[in-house]
Amino acid sequence: MIVGVIGSGAIGPDLAYGFLSALAREAGSKVYLVDIQQEALDRGAARIAGYLQKGVARGKIASSAAKAIQGALVPTRNLADLKDCDYVLEAASEDLSIKRRILAELEGIVRPDCLIGFATSGLPRKHIASEAKHPERCFVNHPFYPAWRSLPIEIVLSGDETLGAKMVSTIEKLGRVPIITADVECFAADDVFCNYIAEAARIVEEGVATPAQVDAIVHAAIGGGGPFNVMDLTKGNLLVHKCQQLMQKAETGSGWFAPPAILTKQGDKPWHDRKAPGDPAHDEALGKKVLDRILAVIFARTYFVVDHGVCEATDANWLMRMALGFRSGTLELAEELGAERVHELCTKYAAEHPGFYVPRSIIDKNLPAFQRTVKTERDGELAVVRIFRPEVKNALSKLTLSEIDRAIATLESDPTVRGIVLTSYDGALAGADINELAALPTPEACRKTCLDSHPIFDRIARSNKPIVAAVDGAVLGGGAELSMACHARVVGKSLVLGQPEVNLGIIPGYGGTQRLPRLIGVERAIDLLRTGRSVRAADACAWGWAHGEPVADPVASAKQLVREHLAGTKRVAPVDPAPLAVPDTLPQVDIGHRSLAIDAILVDVVRRGLKKPLAEGLTIEADGFARCRSTVDMDVGMKNFIQNGPRVPAAFLHE
Repeated sequence: MIVGVIGSGAIGPDLAYGFLSALAREAGSKVYLVDIQQEALDRGAARIAGYLQKGVARGKIASSAAKAIQGALVPTRNLADLKDCDYVLEAASEDLSIKRRILAELEGIVRPDCLIGFATSGLPRKHIASEAKHPERCFVNHPFYPAWRSLPIEIVLSGDETLGAKMVSTIEKLGRVPIITADVECFAADDVFCNYIAEAARIVEEGVATPAQVDAIVHAAIGGGGPFNVMDLTKGNLLVHKCQQLMQKAETGSGWFAPPAILTKQGDKPWHDRKAPGDPAHDEALGKKVLDRILAVIFARTYFVVDHGVCEATDANWLMRMALGFRSGTLELAEELGAERVHELCTKYAAEHPGFYVPRSIIDKNLPAFQRTVKTERDGELAVVRIFRPEVKNALSKLTLSEIDRAIATLESDPTVRGIVLTSYDGALAGADINELAALPTPEACRKTCLDSHPIFDRIARSNKPIVAAVDGAVLGGGAELSMACHARVVGKSLVLGQPEVNLGIIPGYGGTQRLPRLIGVERAIDLLRTGRSVRAADACAWGWAHGEPVADPVASAKQLVREHLAGTKRVAPVDPAPLAVPDTLPQVDIGHRSLAIDAILVDVVRRGLKKPLAEGLTIEADGFARCRSTVDMDVGMKNFIQNGPRVPAAFLHE
């Protein structure tokens, strides 16, 4: 893939570095970094080289990979060098006339099928592309700080369905998570963010509190470092000023959006003097006064975004957390406080600030319900349940499992739904939430965690509607177990399948010891369970774990399989729950560094559980998982994983 990034200023080099990292394993890929000034290009290339040097020094990047990434970067002052690009992202300026001028020149250079994106915090797509020869290929692609690794990118689509799908898949290939927003001033995240910053600036301008006090109050309550710390990092005062002007002049604007003068007065100067930091001390009354104002603005603008269809609720909640750095999504925070308190905050603020808009959902005290980590989509008589936790490879927290259960139950009761595909944002299912497992204090708590999952997995297995898992990438631990509860599995070509629990000093607890042998046979299963090793897509299909052959589009193929089942031409069914014969002598397995204590529990659970019907075997597994909590090696494995990640083997004590 060949990509161009125009602008080697504040964010262009960071975007180029992020794209280079995502494309590192694709032969022939290039990223052009374009700027009219050689000095800017030199600074941008040096910044990218610095990132690579740090990555190598910290063991995050192999020196060979760093060399390949560096070799794929092509700095240039010549826009014509972008003629062979598949995608070009303009990140040179927030000036509308400059963007239009670059677009006009670019359209005369790139191929007809080249996608063109514009990095902007607030300029609507309709204004940028108003004079384009081919506006259908022009999109807003709004990244966030730090641009080299921040996952979300807001996309404003062009209206062309085919090119829109291509734009979304391009952003995904470049390692980012596309969030679709409406074509309005400042889109979704920066509507909330810029108004949040502007309100903080008003508080300081009015003499209510100092920047140090505001940051301390806000960070203690909702995280994110505080508005002025963020402004010092991003040097964004003037950009916020411009975005406030855009929102003030918008159809939904008012005088309330007028940017406080202190933003332009401050300019690029930092709010905090690092050598002589301000005193953050404050009393309870000041803390409440500041926080009430900040929360009123955040909530009102978030619900404006959702009520007006600027962004879907689940996406908006995730976006506010990931892009703005808050500890929780703003919709989550509102739910925790309750509709009554949110109404009180916003209506009180509105009474004191003319022109401040309070959304209908807040006025009516009827905050829209939403799923935090699971999305449901419809395709005619089929539904797709999609796990959405891309920042943790769609790991299965307790909340996520409960939301999956709720979604399946809702679809089961819907007579217009005849079949279901269960998947994730990108097909990956990285397993259970390790932080939650590590926090389980007692064997009883461990056993309860397993038993609590049984009704959820059982609802899937017993559903009278076909449920097919569509997975790709890393499908590990609990993610593999969730897939095995489905009636069939369709896998992508990049599948990496495994039950690596023994590497963490535990055994599977969501059915892996019982369903995996019933799917692929005891000998193969016991090897995978005891060694924690992974297999690729071809083996998963050949062994019977997955249906058919690896495919390019697992979701589309899973839908087709469901339709064929409904038509009677193919049949899918849950794992056979009947007892399974276990050989008296199991194959010899080299478990390497792994815990002998955990291995003994695992082998015992497999032997005893498979001789029983599935339901009884799952209870035996839950008992075995609880036994792990009494070992030293569960603590060793969990702590090692949390501190060092999955690549550093734990030093088990075998006790």
